[in-house]
Amino acid sequence: MSLLLAACGGGSSDSSASQVSPSTAAPAAPATAPPTTATPAAPPATAPASVPVADFKVTTQVIATGATGKVFGLKANFFNDGLVPPSPMSNYGFPNPVIPVVNADGSLDVAWLDYSGATQSSVSGLGTPATISITHINPDLSTGATTATSLRSYKLLGFAKDAGGAFYIAYNIDHPYRNAVAGDVNNVNGNELHIAKASSAGFTATAWDTLVFGNQDNSKDKSKGNPGTAGGGALSYDAVNQKLVLYVAHQMAWGDNGTRHQAGYFRYFDAATGNVVAPAGNSMNMGSAWFYSHNFNQRLLIDNGVAYTLAHGDAYPRQLGLSARTLASYLGSDGTVFDKPYQAIDGAEGDNTTNAETGQFIKLSSGDFAIVHATSQGRAARDVRISLVSGADGSVRSSAWLTSNAANTQAIMPKLEAYGSGFVVSYGLWNSSNRTNRAIEWHFIQLDASLNPLVLSNPVPGIEFIADLPLLRFTGGPNAGRVGWVSGNDQGTLSVNLAPAAH
Repeated sequence: MSLLLAACGGGSSDSSASQVSPSTAAPAAPATAPPTTATPAAPPATAPASVPVADFKVTTQVIATGATGKVFGLKANFFNDGLVPPSPMSNYGFPNPVIPVVNADGSLDVAWLDYSGATQSSVSGLGTPATISITHINPDLSTGATTATSLRSYKLLGFAKDAGGAFYIAYNIDHPYRNAVAGDVNNVNGNELHIAKASSAGFTATAWDTLVFGNQDNSKDKSKGNPGTAGGGALSYDAVNQKLVLYVAHQMAWGDNGTRHQAGYFRYFDAATGNVVAPAGNSMNMGSAWFYSHNFNQRLLIDNGVAYTLAHGDAYPRQLGLSARTLASYLGSDGTVFDKPYQAIDGAEGDNTTNAETGQFIKLSSGDFAIVHATSQGRAARDVRISLVSGADGSVRSSAWLTSNAANTQAIMPKLEAYGSGFVVSYGLWNSSNRTNRAIEWHFIQLDASLNPLVLSNPVPGIEFIADLPLLRFTGGPNAGRVGWVSGNDQGTLSVNLAPAAH
């Protein structure tokens, strides 16, 4: 395998192409302190003349979580002193500190990592391990009961349930080579990636706890670890194939004096035993185990036995991409059914500047996908774009810009769901001229099935979102058909939010 010395590479956008070169690690935080002058909120969104503006009546229920810890809240943990531009505008992804699962009866199970005592620099992972808890919220979304699990971690990297009610959690812990030597490659918080299964929320008796990778010296060539680095993770259960599916960011050494490079890692697991279901070929270092470098965002959707992923890569391939895998394509050739860009990213491979943020994707009844993302490429600031993409081959059928922001008015955290006969898209507007600004205006826009805007909301107060969490659809219970989402809040507990019913 040849190495490209001037750039970096990784997972191919063509499942038949060979792997070329490793990617470089994300840059360190800047040494200079952030400015402290006050910055106003982003100016209100301006709707096209033909689009009416109206209030969007979000209903929010605050769920007490007891004395078991503190839930991440955006304003309380605003990341203002690390990557450039600052969160929530970072070019890189972050592990979700809160992950919900919607049950068939309309109840929720929400896994969350205790952020008690966490500082603003903790969004990319805690400084010391904390407890993962699970809060069960009843179907009318009025109350919840919290169970502290036996699992402690720096990062929450995935949460899923199966039809039998078993719980699965992906998380990280320290490895035996862990040290506290400044600059040493083994000075890593939580190098080991684990997935655990239990029949009850406490995880006091696990059915299995699988060490996936990371129990090794980080200076060794091909050593894989650092799960969630400059990204996060997603975990889901494939009921058709009775497999667990994991998609997570990680780092690996590539034969250059232990330097570690970041990419994505995709794996199936046997849900009964926890064993890795290995693909064909080099099962640890290529293909699905080195998927897009750098892979800054991970989105995973399982539909009828097919695993669909979104990836945000700034190296090889340099694109926002949609991919599809079947278990057969994975086992037979470690390949994808398709892997296509819904946005190619300008610039040189691996320059750590994508000027984009991955949003959410949903599968439509037609078999196609709707995907939303934010980008400033060719724009004055980051704007929201929605695309309709073929579910057969990943090609883009149509796209529409939903915002047209002035400089420093950045669209962030875009999400979408089916709504009535069209879609609803949520996004924040944030003034990026000062990295310590915590004022975000949250907006919604309703679209018809052809992506034409119908109604733009006034700013919605008293809510927040978590960057990589999707909007949710309730399929059963008293809120069947409704769209909602889960977040933290200023009280350090959980909030369950419902969008108004579609007409």
